[in-house]
Amino acid sequence: MKSALKFCIFAAGLALGQAVLAQASPVSSQLLAQRVELVAGKPVLKPAGDGKPGDVLQYSATYRNTSAAAADKLLATVPVPPGTTLIAASADPALALASTDGNVFAPMPLTRMVKQADGSVRKEPVPLADYRALRWEIGTLAAGASTVVSLRVRIDSPAAVPAAKP
Repeated sequence: MKSALKFCIFAAGLALGQAVLAQASPVSSQLLAQRVELVAGKPVLKPAGDGKPGDVLQYSATYRNTSAAAADKLLATVPVPPGTTLIAASADPALALASTDGNVFAPMPLTRMVKQADGSVRKEPVPLADYRALRWEIGTLAAGASTVVSLRVRIDSPAAVPAAKP
């Protein structure tokens, strides 16, 4: 599972880097992955280290405007890595948009139309396990200012491997 956690951190960092490249260059970003542990009933952030199924990770992205001018129309995007499930109501700030593909974003909770056995179509919530990114519309980030967005995920259990048939 050690490699699964490292892959989650790598995938999140790669996607975050791509999101910043698409924005104005004077804005830099840094992604921090930390394990969330309960100590005396309160969440405490610790180094991510090795992860295992069921562990909760917090991804915090700091966006910093290093220029002498304000950065307009800033979109802060944090990926939800494969092999993890977004934890409900963990987005901070809370008003985030979500995506199942990292390209199309909509207000949470996401819904989709599902065809039923009788041919009818019904609107259903998208499972949090299918969310792949959150995005915040920061707007204007003043010169020299920074902002932080974060979300929490749970590392999924590995899929059961079917037994080989003789």
